[in-house]
Amino acid sequence: MASLDESTAISAARAAVWHWSKLDARFTIEADPSSPLEYMSGEWTLNEFLAQLDGLARSGIEKILVGNTPDFAIDQKVILRNGDSARIIGSAIDDGTARGLLYVRSSAGKVTVTNLDGLEPVYQPIWDAKTRELAGFEALARWRTPLGELIGPEGLYEYGLVADWTHVAPTMLDKAAKALARFRRSAGDVFMQVNLSAAEIARATLVQEVESIIRACDLPRDVLRIELTEQAALRDVNRALGAFAAFRAAGAGIVLDDFGAGHSSLAWLADIPADGLKLDQRLTSMMSRPRGRVIIKAIIDLAHDLDMSVTAEGVETHALADHMRDVGCDFLQGYVSGEPVCEDAILEFLRSKIAPFSMQHVGEY
Repeated sequence: MASLDESTAISAARAAVWHWSKLDARFTIEADPSSPLEYMSGEWTLNEFLAQLDGLARSGIEKILVGNTPDFAIDQKVILRNGDSARIIGSAIDDGTARGLLYVRSSAGKVTVTNLDGLEPVYQPIWDAKTRELAGFEALARWRTPLGELIGPEGLYEYGLVADWTHVAPTMLDKAAKALARFRRSAGDVFMQVNLSAAEIARATLVQEVESIIRACDLPRDVLRIELTEQAALRDVNRALGAFAAFRAAGAGIVLDDFGAGHSSLAWLADIPADGLKLDQRLTSMMSRPRGRVIIKAIIDLAHDLDMSVTAEGVETHALADHMRDVGCDFLQGYVSGEPVCEDAILEFLRSKIAPFSMQHVGEY
């Protein structure tokens, strides 16, 4: 979402990352040296880990971890041996491993989302590749300058503007979720994707904020989706994977953004509990080349075998949209459907009498 000192934000995160391997029957915890959970860092047998907990949580956690449910989520309040109130949250990666976050619960009351001066998200439609009908949106951060111009994060410095990045993620998620709830009343079962940085997902409280936002907007599971680029997550792989698993347990969907750019790897696909991936537009642009088409189709087939949907970014012509549909791509996003627009423009279009609401019409709007 923006450039910032991500290493500082990550090192300051108070959450401990956990990993469970059913095959080895090992529970591994990784906490920062400055974290109040640092004393729990290390590798534990399941019984050793459960011995660190007090109360009725033990049997429930044990049942979930050693049970035969391949796609479980865990969200449990626990009391640690030192008396701290904590929360363990996460989800299965496959039928043998699980990841998530363990963190000391905040004594603060209701989560407060801080609105940033001038922050006005815009929304780009995402289309069903087969039906060409609306499937969802991506929320993009924009700021209104004193001159009334909307600019992206990269333009803030030029205007002498400073954003409080501590609040960018929950504010974007809150605004996008509320917009999604309004869109769904007119457009039906659509989703919303919000791009976050590695530093933003590293904050332990963000899981609570996401959960609170989903509940407040009365959204079904998986329709509010978090996007993260692999390059950002690779800066702190364990924390990113743990956070992703925790977000899934809290009801958010997960999308791996810009796949095919940089250091994308098959090992990453095996580890991340993603619901979908987005093909980088540089990869999408290779569709006209025979070898590029083979590569794209292979990625789509692989993603489908892993129960992931695939979105093609950078779709700028109807011909390219047809080609992506022909190789099995699920969703399309790009300027073929017009530039990202504000919420009021989307709502006006949704309320219009134009039918069907499909990709062919947005460019004319």
